[in-house]
Amino acid sequence: MNSERMSLALYIPVAAATAGTASDLFCVNRTGGKAKVVSVDFVADGAVTANDTNYATFTASVGGTGIGSVSTTTTDSGDIADGGVASVALSGAGSNLVADGASVKVAITKPGTGVAIAGTVQVTLERVRAD
Repeated sequence: MNSERMSLALYIPVAAATAGTASDLFCVNRTGGKAKVVSVDFVADGAVTANDTNYATFTASVGGTGIGSVSTTTTDSGDIADGGVASVALSGAGSNLVADGASVKVAITKPGTGVAIAGTVQVTLERVRAD
């Protein structure tokens, strides 16, 4: 059936919650067919103060192609309250399609000395057709 949505919560590993540690998270498409990435969100567990030198960037990609990013800089997401959401601005249709069994990667990078982050990354997929 088409247009089925599935949301997956990816918990950020404890090591990545420390200021200087980057991390990669992977979400596998198990919708039973090709799916498109509808949204990628970071939900903060504890407040995150925006900073233009020491920050975190969340970059989503499919098959090695970047589909969008958001950072904790003052010019991007800004401060994020405890329980607040920073949404990845996704690129146009086509690059955000994921084959059944393939993955969406969310890389968390930290320039400078980084920033301590904790929380979840929520990836929402919508099945577009059976493969």
